[in-house]
Amino acid sequence: MMGFFNKLFSGHHGGGRGHHGGHYRDSDHNRSYGNGYNTPRPANLVACASCGCANQPGARFCQQCGTSMVATQCTKCSTVIAPSARFCGSCGQARG
Repeated sequence: MMGFFNKLFSGHHGGGRGHHGGHYRDSDHNRSYGNGYNTPRPANLVACASCGCANQPGARFCQQCGTSMVATQCTKCSTVIAPSARFCGSCGQARG
């Protein structure tokens, strides 16, 4: 009977290791895995120029924001215009 009272009144902190018995300290719980911003993308994915979302190669539109992923030619000077550009960088023509 005395053992019961000792357990009951001695606390539940597992020998001074805190409420969780110290298992968090020894596990992967506190390990830092980074914030994800510096994690390199796989080489075969293409980043959207507008939102940065990773898209499959050959995608015509961004799966996150819908921005066109296909470059076009300027209707005035035939310079290739980046998918995110609204105007031609060479002559200033609005993207058609």
